[in-house]
Parts: sequence; C-alpha cells; structure tokens
Amino acid sequence: MDTTDPKILDTGDFPAVPPALPPLVEVTSAARSDVGKIRQNNEDHFLVARLRRAIKIDATNLDSLRIPLLREEGGHLLAVADGMGGMASGEDASFLAISAGLELLRDAAKWYLDVSGPNEIEELVETCRSYIKQINHRVYSQASQDLTKEGMGTTLSVAYSVGLRLFVIHVGDSRVYLSHGGTLQQITRDHTVAQDLATTGRITQSEVKSHRMRNVLTNYIGSPDQGIKAEIHRLELHSGDRLLLCSDGLSDQVDDAEIARILADETDPEAACDRLVDAALASGGRDNITVIVADYRVASS
Repeated sequence: MDTTDPKILDTGDFPAVPPALPPLVEVTSAARSDVGKIRQNNEDHFLVARLRRAIKIDATNLDSLRIPLLREEGGHLLAVADGMGGMASGEDASFLAISAGLELLRDAAKWYLDVSGPNEIEELVETCRSYIKQINHRVYSQASQDLTKEGMGTTLSVAYSVGLRLFVIHVGDSRVYLSHGGTLQQITRDHTVAQDLATTGRITQSEVKSHRMRNVLTNYIGSPDQGIKAEIHRLELHSGDRLLLCSDGLSDQVDDAEIARILADETDPEAACDRLVDAALASGGRDNITVIVADYRVASS
C-alpha cells in the first residue's frame, strides 16, 4: 500500500495537446449499492454518466482525405453521495445533491468536453466550485424550510474525466481512490473531526479509525452557505489506471490493504464492485455501502 500523496498537477503541468487528435480513451465502469445489515433504508445515491458531443456524417461528396479529422468528444462523470439525517432526510439529501448537480449540468451553456488549455482548466475548476455552492444552497434551503428535514446533509464525491485528465470534487468523508501501477492512493481527504485532529497532530493517523468523532463531518453538503468548501484535485491519468469511489460503508469496514488486494485480483469492474461490497458485508455491514469502479485504457489506433 503506497501512502504517498498522488501527484496533484498545477494548471501548467498538463502536457500540451499535440496538433493531432488525442488518443481515444475507453472507460469501463460498474457500480453497486447495498443497504447493509443494520440500516433500514439506503441513504447513499450514486451516478455513472457519459457526456457526449459528436458529428456523424450521413452523406457527403467531400474528399474524405481532405475533410477535418472528426472524433467524438466525451466526458465521464462518477458521483457518490452519502446522506445523513433523521427519518428519510439523509436519503433525500443525497438524492437532491446529485439531481441538483445534473440539473445544473443539463442547463449549462458549456459542458467542458475540451480541457486542453489552462484557461479551460481554470474555468472548469471555478465552475465546479460554483456548482458545489449552488448544490449546497439547494440542500440547506430545503432543510431550513421543512422541520422534518432539519439538519439533513450529505457527502458528495465526484470524478470527472476528459480523456486522461481527471478532476475530483469532494466534500465530506466518502472517498476517491486511484489505483496506479499496482499501488492504491486515497486522493481525497476525510472532512471529519477525527481526521482534523490527526492532521494537527493531536492524535495519530492510526487512531482515526476508532476515534469517537471519526464520522462527525466538518464539511458537508447542506451546511450554512459560508461553511462549504470544495476540495478539488487535478490529475493526469495513465492507461491502465483504475478509480474507486465509495461511501464510508466500505472504507470504515474494509482497510485500504484489503481494498487494494480486491482491486488487484478482480480485473472486471463489476466483479470488483461485488467483491468490495461483499467484503464490507462480511465485516459487519453496519452502514450503507456504495462503490463505483472505473477503468481507463487508451484504445489502440
């Protein structure tokens, strides 16, 4: 298990896009969500989506050797939200967070299917920050207007990729992992009281998992507007990399070493999802469990 931080790229670190078309990246993904053995309802929601822009020529008499090179542009969007609150409030919060994000994306004038330059990268990052604030306001407003939903909130972890460029947007203690070259790295940081205590040196990192404040969030969707802050990472993926998004129903029950072993053993994303959920259930299944596994591969030309 590699505990070093993943390389977080600054805007200028992305390699320049060559004049020719970039390589076609194939993404194969799967997801699974389980209520677990203790909870009565599933407060987790997830999303796996593809964004597409394409030109399909049905007929033309243009010289095929002289027409512009055409390739479908696309992005891949993965999201996990783990709700919290009494009654069905947590379920409502996680649903609202993802559905509000989809609504913002649907109505957006720009979908960022090309992030080849620093201006596009910075613009996308700022758009992500704006979306998180709007999603947070939507959840907070609904909780404020309905006494039965008072205090509801949710985590939200999103991975958006265009080609091999990855953007991770994160609030809460769900997680995004990157499996690269046989090592597993946790990209996101848990926004909890216990993790803050470890970061400031008041407890050790090994004490976090058993600390009584390990599930108390310091940053979540549904908080007062001035309190929300999205954690955003920009990374360059490589062919053969694998992403894992999960709620804490997995990470609290299965340690990183076992997660890494399962991801290494199961080459099929669906089989990996099943193994991960089954491992969490075998360890007690005390919470809802949600996992998304996505594989990235550069297609041969």
